[in-house]
Amino acid sequence: MTVATMSNIALAILCFGVIIQSLRLSKRLRAVADGSIGRTVTSLDHATNEARTVLEGLRHTLSGEGAEVAQQVNAARELAEELGVMVGIADAMANRLSEAGKKDEQPVDDHSPVRRRRRGCRGGRRNRRRAAMESS
Repeated sequence: MTVATMSNIALAILCFGVIIQSLRLSKRLRAVADGSIGRTVTSLDHATNEARTVLEGLRHTLSGEGAEVAQQVNAARELAEELGVMVGIADAMANRLSEAGKKDEQPVDDHSPVRRRRRGCRGGRRNRRRAAMESS
């Protein structure tokens, strides 16, 4: 094979590709001429206008409700702040009561009947009799 034959084969392949692309372009140009693309553009424009209308409605709805929700959030934050202060006061009072209880606490005899009842001992009269015998 000579160089001339190889270049003719390459040129034939390239010409075949150009013919295929020309056919595809011709088909597309006929679609534009028939108006099918025009109908597509018109339907896309109509869908875009409907979407804009829906978005405007949503904006209008959310603008009114958004302000109301913002007020509720602010009220909730104020209440949370008040509750935080109240919890702090209650905690301080509990600490003071705990400190006062520790100061007033007196040692209790472990053998007293009251102490036994606190431990959960049962037996009623038997325990009282034992306690009376031990004390005499």
